Amino acid sequence: MYSRLLEDLSRAVGARLLIRFGYRDETYVVEPHLLGSNLRNEDCLCAWLDSKYAVDKEAGWHCFLFSDMKDVELLDDRFCRERPGYDPYNSAMNRIYYRL
Repeated sequence: MYSRLLEDLSRAVGARLLIRFGYRDETYVVEPHLLGSNLRNEDCLCAWLDSKYAVDKEAGWHCFLFSDMKDVELLDDRFCRERPGYDPYNSAMNRIYYRL
């Protein structure tokens, strides 16, 4: 259902590209780390929101549902490392599609 979105996000994870998108009437710039299906079988992105992009938002780990993401843009800027607390085998996922 979200094959184009999954393809773009997979490319961003693999190349460690920042992404910008709209989500529930707000705009986010995040470091994508993991794509998968959560325990409710909803496709989602686990990403780190850096404090420099967290205007009026809490920095740290966030999970974004594909169904609520819009206008996804891969940016030219890259991030260089995994963030603290990153779990490539996230237990909140029943299936992992792509990860750092």
